[in-house]
This record gives sequence, C-alpha cells and structure tokens, in this order.
Amino acid sequence: MNKIAIAIIIVLFAGSAYSQETRTLNLSDAINLAKKNNSDYVIAKLEKLKAEKKVSEVYSENLVPTLTLSSRYARSFKKQTINIFGQNYEIGSDNSITTTIDVSEPIPFLGTPVFNGIKIARYYERIQDENVKQVETTIKADVKKAFYGSLLLKKVIELNEQRLENSKENLRVVEARYNAGIALEYDVLRAKVTNGTIETDLTKSRNQLIVSNNFLKNKIGLRDESKIDVTGNLLYDSSEVWGTTDELIKTISEKNVAIRQLKLGKQINEQLSEVDYANYLPKFYLFGQYSLQANENDDVSLRRYRFFNSITAGIGLSWDLNLFRNSYKEEQSIIEVKKSEEQIIKVKELLKTQTQSVLVNIEDAKNRIRSQQELLISAERGYELANISYKNGVLNQIDVLDAELGLNQVKLAYLQAIYDYLIARTELEQLLEN
Repeated sequence: MNKIAIAIIIVLFAGSAYSQETRTLNLSDAINLAKKNNSDYVIAKLEKLKAEKKVSEVYSENLVPTLTLSSRYARSFKKQTINIFGQNYEIGSDNSITTTIDVSEPIPFLGTPVFNGIKIARYYERIQDENVKQVETTIKADVKKAFYGSLLLKKVIELNEQRLENSKENLRVVEARYNAGIALEYDVLRAKVTNGTIETDLTKSRNQLIVSNNFLKNKIGLRDESKIDVTGNLLYDSSEVWGTTDELIKTISEKNVAIRQLKLGKQINEQLSEVDYANYLPKFYLFGQYSLQANENDDVSLRRYRFFNSITAGIGLSWDLNLFRNSYKEEQSIIEVKKSEEQIIKVKELLKTQTQSVLVNIEDAKNRIRSQQELLISAERGYELANISYKNGVLNQIDVLDAELGLNQVKLAYLQAIYDYLIARTELEQLLEN
C-alpha cells in the first residue's frame, strides 16, 4: 500500500510540475496559436460558414421547386343526411384517405425578386468573409502589441539587473575607499540606498512582466495553467519604406475592410429597396398537384380500398394591393441606402485621421531613436570615464551616480522609442492589411 501511495504522489507531483511548465514563444508562434485558440476568430469563422450555408439555402428556396407531401385520414362519426320524399339518405363514407403532392415554382418576373434574394445572400457571405479577415488582423495586431510589451519589460529587467550589478560594484569600491579612510560614511550610505532602490525597481519590473505575459496569454487564447515566456528582440529597421503620406491615406481610406463592409451593406440595402419596389407588382408562379384519394365504408376492408388519382397544374398570381404600406417600406429602404452612403463618408474621414496620427507617431519614434542612439554613445563613455576618475580620486561618488543615472535614462528612453515605433508600425500594418 505504501508503494501505491508513493506512486500516486509522484504522479500528482509530476502532473503539477507539468502544468506549471513555462512555454517559450516567439512572435510567429504567438500569432499562430492565437489564430487557433482565440474565441473571436473561431466565432468569426463559424459565422462565415453559416453565411455559406445561407447562400445554399437561398439558392434552394428560389431555384429549386417546392415539394410538399400531405396525407390525412378522416373518420365520419355522423354523416350528413338529406331527406327525399320522406326518406333519409346518408351522404359520404365512413372512412376517407387523401394523399397529395404539391409542387410550386416562382416565375422570376415582375414582382418575384428571385435573383435579388440570391444577391443579398452573396453580399452577406462576403461581409462575413471580410469580418474573418478583420478579426484575424485585429488578433495579429493585439498579439504583437502584447508581445512587444513583454519584450520591453524583459529588456527593462535586463537593464535593472545590469544597474544592480553596477551598483553592487560601486558599493564595493566605496566601502573599500571608506575602509581606507579616503571616503565618507555618507558615500557608503548613499551607495546602499541606491542599491536598495534598484532592487525594488527590479522586483517591480519582474512583477510587471508576469502581468504582461498573462495578458499576452489571454490574447493568444491559452486556457491552461502553464506559464509563458517570450523570446526575441526589439528591433528598429531604418530601411522600411511605406510610401508617401498621400498614397497611404488614399489606400487605407479606399480599401480598408471597414469601407469594404459598408459598401457591401449599401449593396444589400439597394437590393432590399428593389425587393420592396417589387411588392407593387404581381407575383406569378407555376403549380402542380397529384392527389390520391379513397372513400370507403366500414364494411370494406383496407386491402379492398379503391384509390383514385388526379393531376392538376397551372399558373398562379398573387398581388399585394396594400400599396400605401408598400410605399412606406420602400421609402425606409431608400433611407437605409442614404445612411450607408453617409457612413462610408464618415468612416473614410476617420481612417484618414487615424492614418495621419499613426504616421506622425512613426516619424516621432524614428526621430527619438536616432537622437537616443547618439546620446547612448556619449552616456556610456561618460559613465566609463566617471568610474575611472572616481577610482583615481578625481571625481566624487555623486558624479558616478549621476553618470549612471543619465546612462540608464538614455537606455530606457531608447528602448521606449523602439517600442513606440513597433506599436505605431503595427497599427499602420493593421490599417493596411485590413
């Protein structure tokens, strides 16, 4: 029994350890996983599949004849009687069985908008297809932003770890100088305070990374208990060329998925307007019926029932003469078309504004990257000289701390500029890919 208990404990421990295993992802892995696991993307694809089935349904309803089979059995518990010269006679039979097959097919003429319904279903299918593309692009952008956020925090952690290492080295030098009688106790206390502050910053950045990774995990759609980590670098590609501002604004404002969906919505409203107009006109249809009927009394067994069949066919007409009601519906459809046109104009202007804002952010990030690169070289050299001068007794400890603070600020600003550039680039790609 002890061996069994130990084995169970080992299995449970192994399962717990496995559930906490850290999964390392690069950007491509994260995006591919999100496409598989994200609920919004799954729902969008299901809606697209539903739209495809709807198109098939509309084709079936409009182009395939409608067949209806009906069968009924009737039992007469009291028959109708007539009196002829004082004598009562029963009319009808005790049992009646009737089976009919009805066939009808609308004629695509005048008030029968067969092809309008098919076009509407096609447009709706295309809207759902655009929606899948939009959701996919949104997921990709969201995952990228969350991924870059985790990368930035990892770089901040590395920076804080390097700061802590430098701080410890500085503390060691200060204590050595203090023990040699050439440094003040105040310098030692200042170095210790700086060391403690950096340790606090390091702990804070590590906690922020945990939160950021959990946020990324949520965007990917991972629902297990495992932890994730990211791998990669915050890179700036100075050779990227997007085209002129006017070209980008024109492309995005004319071809963005939001515009494409609104144009499809307008086409649907135009088709609905034609359908409402068709209600003024008569609708023609072909019909046919096959009937099989038997009427027998109780003294005849079911096997001896005599069935008689008949076949009829013809052309039918239906016409809704409520013209005032039809006119109100048509006017509403025309209003919807005008609303679609206004929405297209509104969204185009909004996309222009968004594009201009993103391009400004990209240019601003580029300028900051270039300026911080130059400052970084100077700050690193300044910190190096400050350390050497302090060890030789030329500078005070506060000069070293100032040089280190300046270097760290430049490094952080440089990382932030690259991060801002990548976020702005992701937003521009999202506008273009949509």
